[in-house]
Amino acid sequence: MAITKRINGFISELRNSSVELAIIISGPNFRYLVGSYIDTFERFGALIICPGNGSHSLILPRLDEGKAKATELPYIVYGDDEGPLNAIKSFVNSNCGVIRRVGLEGRATLNYLWVLRKAIGEFSDYSIDDLLASMRISKDEDELASIERAVKAIEEGIRFAHESIRPGMTEANVVRMISDTISNAGAEPRDVLVQSGPNSAIPHWTPSRRRIEVGDVVVIDVTATYNDYYGDLTRTLVIGDPPSYFWHVYELVKRAHDEAIASIREGVTGAYIDSIARRVITEGGYGQYFIHRTGHGIGLEVHEEPFISQSYDKALPRGSAFTIEPGIYLPGRFGVRLESNIAIKPDGRVEILDNYWPDPVIVI
Repeated sequence: MAITKRINGFISELRNSSVELAIIISGPNFRYLVGSYIDTFERFGALIICPGNGSHSLILPRLDEGKAKATELPYIVYGDDEGPLNAIKSFVNSNCGVIRRVGLEGRATLNYLWVLRKAIGEFSDYSIDDLLASMRISKDEDELASIERAVKAIEEGIRFAHESIRPGMTEANVVRMISDTISNAGAEPRDVLVQSGPNSAIPHWTPSRRRIEVGDVVVIDVTATYNDYYGDLTRTLVIGDPPSYFWHVYELVKRAHDEAIASIREGVTGAYIDSIARRVITEGGYGQYFIHRTGHGIGLEVHEEPFISQSYDKALPRGSAFTIEPGIYLPGRFGVRLESNIAIKPDGRVEILDNYWPDPVIVI
C-alpha cells in the first residue's frame, strides 16, 4: 500500500533526526501520508508518530470517525466533552517513552504547541518540513498522472475562453466561464485569474468587474486540481489589434520560456534554469520588468519545492514537477506571462505536460 510505504519511509527519516514524537496536522503533508484531507477546523486533529517503535495513529474528533475508518489507519477519537489530551497521553505513554524532542511542521499553529505541552510537558521542537519536502518532491507515476489530468482540464478552460471572450465581458465573467469548463472536464478549479488591460501588468491581480476592451492584453492564469494535485498554466491573449511593442515583448517572453525548458534535465538546479530565462529577458532590455522567479514546484500545493529561482541551488530530481513562467510587466500598460508545466519523469525523461498554444490575437 502506497500510504503505508510513505509513512514507513517518513519514520525512517525521523529516526535519523532523533525525534521522539512527530505531529502532522491537516494539510498537504497529512494528505500525502494519510491519503486524504481531514480538516478538523478549530479542533485538534493529527497523524501522530512515535519513530522509536514505528507506532502511528490518527487522533481526531469523534465526529470524524467515519473519515478515520476510511483511511484504514489506526486511530483514536475523542469527544467534545473531553478534548484531545487523554487521547494524546494514552498514545504517547503506550508507545513513545520520554519525549524530549517533537517534530512539527511550520504550518502548525500555536494551539497545537500548547495542546502538546499540556499533554506531555515541556519539549524542544524540530522542523520536519525539509524531511517531508524531500519525500514529496519526487512524484510517482500516479501523482504525475493526476497533475497532467489537472493540466488538460485547464487547457480546456483556456481554449473555451479563447473561443468566447468578447469586448464588454468583465474579468469576472471570463473567470466563471473558465471555472465551469474545468469542472465539466472533471477537475476542480482553484485560482482563476483574468487580468485585462493595465491589470495585466499586475501579476496576481484579483479579477474584477472591469470590462474587457478592444486592444486589451489579457493574461489568463489558472490553477486546478485533480485528485488533489495541481496544474498551473498561463496564456496571454490580446483583443483585436495589439498595443505598441506587444509582439516584441510577447516573443521575448516566449523565447525565455522555450530556452528555459530546453535547459531542463535531471540534476540541474532551479537557479540554473532561472538564469537562462532571466538572461534572455535581460539581454532583450526588459530585465527590470521580470519581477518574479521563473517557476515553482507543483503537487499537493500550487507552490512547493523545487523552486525555479535565483536562490534555489538544489539539483532537480527525477519525479519533480514544476512550472516555467517568465513574464514582463510594464506598469500602466500591459503584461505578458507564459506558463507551462514540466515533469522530469521517473525514468529521467523531461516532459512538457501542456500543448495548447492558441493564436494570441482574438479576432473581433
